Amino acid sequence: GIRKCFPNHEGTRVALIDTSGTAWLYNPINDDCIQIADFPVTADRILWDSSDSTIFVACDQFNLHTFVYSQVEVGGSGVRCLGDVELGLQWELRIEPSPSPLQHGQIAVLVVDGTVTCQQASGGLYQQRLKSHDMSSNAHVADAVERQKGCMLQALALNRFPLAFKIGLALNARELWLAMGRRALECLDISWAKKAYRQAPAAGMVMYLDRIQTVEDKLLLSGHVSALFGDFAKARGYFLQSCSPETALDMHCDFLQWDQALQLAQTLAPHRLGDIYLKSAMQLEGKNQNEQALSHYEMAMRDHVPGTRGEHEALCRAGIARCSIRMGDLARGMQIALELNDPAVCRECAQVLAKMKQYVEAAQLYEAAGSYDQAASLYILDTNFEAAAPLMAKISTPKLHLQFAKAKESRGSYQDALVAYERARDLDSVVRICLVNLNQPQKAFQLVRETKLASGAERVAEYCRKNGNVAGAVEFYLLAKNDEEAFLLAERQDEMATYEAGLGDNGTRDQYKRIAKYYEQRNILAYAARHYANCEEYSTALKLYLKVGEKEIDHAIEVVGRARNDSLTHTLIDYLMGETDNVPKDANYVYRLHKALGNYMQAAGTAHIIAKQEQEMGNYKQAHQLLFRTYQDLKSQQLALPQELWRRLMLLHSYVIVKRLVKAGDHPSAAIMLVRVAKNIQQFPAHVVPILTSVVIECQRAKMIGESYQYACTLMKPEYRKDVSEQYRKKIENIVRKPPPDSDQRDVLEANLPCMYCGFSFVESQLDCLNCKNISPFCIASGMRMLKEDWSNCPACNFPARHSVFTATLQQNDQCPMCDSVVKPQEVTLVPDPVNQINYYKSLFQAAESESAPAPPPPPPPP
Repeated sequence: GIRKCFPNHEGTRVALIDTSGTAWLYNPINDDCIQIADFPVTADRILWDSSDSTIFVACDQFNLHTFVYSQVEVGGSGVRCLGDVELGLQWELRIEPSPSPLQHGQIAVLVVDGTVTCQQASGGLYQQRLKSHDMSSNAHVADAVERQKGCMLQALALNRFPLAFKIGLALNARELWLAMGRRALECLDISWAKKAYRQAPAAGMVMYLDRIQTVEDKLLLSGHVSALFGDFAKARGYFLQSCSPETALDMHCDFLQWDQALQLAQTLAPHRLGDIYLKSAMQLEGKNQNEQALSHYEMAMRDHVPGTRGEHEALCRAGIARCSIRMGDLARGMQIALELNDPAVCRECAQVLAKMKQYVEAAQLYEAAGSYDQAASLYILDTNFEAAAPLMAKISTPKLHLQFAKAKESRGSYQDALVAYERARDLDSVVRICLVNLNQPQKAFQLVRETKLASGAERVAEYCRKNGNVAGAVEFYLLAKNDEEAFLLAERQDEMATYEAGLGDNGTRDQYKRIAKYYEQRNILAYAARHYANCEEYSTALKLYLKVGEKEIDHAIEVVGRARNDSLTHTLIDYLMGETDNVPKDANYVYRLHKALGNYMQAAGTAHIIAKQEQEMGNYKQAHQLLFRTYQDLKSQQLALPQELWRRLMLLHSYVIVKRLVKAGDHPSAAIMLVRVAKNIQQFPAHVVPILTSVVIECQRAKMIGESYQYACTLMKPEYRKDVSEQYRKKIENIVRKPPPDSDQRDVLEANLPCMYCGFSFVESQLDCLNCKNISPFCIASGMRMLKEDWSNCPACNFPARHSVFTATLQQNDQCPMCDSVVKPQEVTLVPDPVNQINYYKSLFQAAESESAPAPPPPPPPP
């Protein structure tokens, strides 16, 4: 029975001591009656703290024992004896009960916020702090860290979370925040737990607490908290007692504890048995417990309505297929796998069958899954080549094709073996089959030529040798890197041309030297010289070329250009000048020699002489091309351009473009170009009369009466009159008989345009500026002076041209007038600011005048 009763001041809590000395705490509000653990048997009185209804003190003659009551805790309510507080490894509070001692003769009569008022034997009163509260009254930020830590732990033991949070902000220690969060969770105070974990920080905990914060059922909440603390047995119990017992089932499913989940699902959620059986079966199958896994797969299908949950049905049937095969029921397993028509399931079952060495069945499933490599491999392993044959075209694995090819070859199916060897890229075997079994040598020859296969080439060379194909044997010995055998065979059978062709440009010096000696012994000097040059014996090569004569001079020049040897150069020059045979050679050879030696200025001088000769003979196009090439060579080498060469090129170009201008109907420009030529008619001695006749006719068409009359008078001179064509003689005589009133009307037909260098205006056909004395480049389309605001370049030769005139010319004739390259009008772009090119030409002509400074680098091509 109850021996003593101690209610608190409000009567909402009652502490009871029974006749056995055991203490109980009764809460009349929720009818809780909790046994007070660690209650001292010597205690005869209990005092309640008048300011904190959760604190009470058990008193005996010598000590005061402090207890704290938590109305809401994990699993219900609880009473804990307070004392020394420490922090555990998992940030839990470890409280060692420790009483507060009383002095002799004192009796506790009142407790207020941890302060005990005692009556002394003399009748006086004395106050002392309980040991569980002795640090909290002085807790503030200025205290030492250890004292503050102790204060916070005592505040947590007393469930005073606001005070603990305030101290925690000052300390900002992660372990203390984690301890506060755990203690708040033990008291099911989710709000304070979130605040603590947010300060820790522990984002995962905060997110999880957000999910359970709205849970009102204390048992359900206790289950979640117990699970967080890792006490899953208690969590299961709390879940089962809560308003949502199915949460216990969810917990077991999350932990893959399918046996316990199945037990709970029988009563709590029968509708979930199918999914749980399926997942349990998968786990058992992974553990190789196939019999039980098959049973669970079948149980998962027991209550399933066909056509309602396709994915669930497919997983179950796939599991049944795999387990049936493992259990030895191959027919059932294969039938189900094929009915599912799922490549993944077929592959899984095929893998199981392959491990069981059921190769044919595994191959059938691999084939159904589209895994033709694996299917063919198993068919070949089982020597079932008839089944493998249709699959070979779908396979890309060389190893399988090689296995199949060897099998077919062993059975005499050489054509099938050839196809398989080709797919396997076993080229040696392809060559062998073509030569030995199928009599298809040309296919073997072509394959070896394309692949440069050394081993195959050796086999083909032997085949050619046995069949009398010497040229083929030489060629393939070279491909097989058997140079010695190839040379000896070529030498004995006079197939050195084949040997040369096989070497190409990849021969060694010794190989070229052996070829040279071969030809030299047979007095085929030109061939011998070429190969002496290849092995860099230039002196011997030049000697043999000169022995051959003038038809090999080009090759002799090439040899001297490669050798860059003064002695060889003088030898060739003496030959070209006729000092060795008293027969001077064509000057073009000297020009080519200078170019080969890199003596571009000397080459330019020679080119000018040759061009002059060609021009005098009337070969104007050839002279024009030679001077243009020379100009490009000097430009590429950044060398000065001789003015004589430039002016001769300008005159020749002026004559060459006349036909284009006449065809385009531009008679004024044609007349101006012809007048330019006529002023230098002495450079065109072969066609003086035809040119002057053209000048007269075109000037008449262009209304340049004064120029027409002047050159008509020249034609009527005795030395020219007899050569004037009868077609034009009377017309020219009439022009001479009727002199114009104004002897020079040409200037009125030509526009005065500004100089690109200084801006001074003068007639556009004149290239030399009267003011700054600079030479302007000419337009390749019109022959007129270039203009700064109408600048473009030929995309092929980069020669300047007036954009408007050049594009109009290309509309009628798509060949560049200078280089004859095909140019589309849309390829020609206007240069908005040609200052770099203008400066280049200015420096170029100045350098040509001084002939001492190198020419400037050419400008970049226009965009």
